Amino acid sequence: MIHVSEHSVTVVRLDDTSSAAREEIVLGVQGLLLARGVIVPNDCRDALWQPSEWKPGPAARTAVVEPVDWFDSFLDTANNGVDIRGERDVYHPVENDEAPRCAKCAAAAPASYTDSADWLEAWMTAGHEPGFTCDQCGWSGPVGDWSGQFGVLIGAPAVTFLNWPPCSPALITDIRGLLGGRTGIVVSHW
Repeated sequence: MIHVSEHSVTVVRLDDTSSAAREEIVLGVQGLLLARGVIVPNDCRDALWQPSEWKPGPAARTAVVEPVDWFDSFLDTANNGVDIRGERDVYHPVENDEAPRCAKCAAAAPASYTDSADWLEAWMTAGHEPGFTCDQCGWSGPVGDWSGQFGVLIGAPAVTFLNWPPCSPALITDIRGLLGGRTGIVVSHW
């Protein structure tokens, strides 16, 4: 039996913005990725095989850290698209789930983060990003300011690369710049 796993990297804006601004941001990200040839419209969308609106473009190789030896087969892989979403959503690392660490001293997140998901439900329903205080050094900050890429974040807009090789830091920086405000990254595996 072959076990196939999936992974994704999502860059998400954490700060609230209006629906009109989110729409403009989404168009800006799409424009950048299309102009660079990183993505093209997915003309063969399929709910199981290729559900994303966008698929790797002719210059997708330029968007990754280095073309991995399996890059050619990646181009034919199921669900290797890019999702660019303007509506607020939850981005969860699934099997990568790991509490973030203090941005000041790198201590583990406090029990108030790990012992209950009430903060997450309140964030999703009320829309206010929760803050936590480090048990070790006393530093406080919103959850998106804690260190790590394997925790849960909520926001919009967001750009998700599904089953891609690692994206180049320059591309991630450009996407973060277009998203504006505070951004976070969630690396998922399932």
